[in-house]
Amino acid sequence: MRDRLTSDLGVYALSGGFSLAVFLVALVVLSTTLPGGLDARRTAGLVVGYLLFVSAYTAAWYIYTGIDAREDAS
Repeated sequence: MRDRLTSDLGVYALSGGFSLAVFLVALVVLSTTLPGGLDARRTAGLVVGYLLFVSAYTAAWYIYTGIDAREDAS
């Protein structure tokens, strides 16, 4: 288990989980501190932006896995 978490892909997975946790905490903080809270428009914008980030992050993870597999095969 420790080998998986300390591998490059494990670090990607842990940092992805950390970014999700930070995003959720930020949503909670914003909803309590903004005057009027988070309305649907603000929340949708934040979620769409985060999903774009996650999709780019996932694409990089997939590309890295492909590169790593090719290097191991050589």
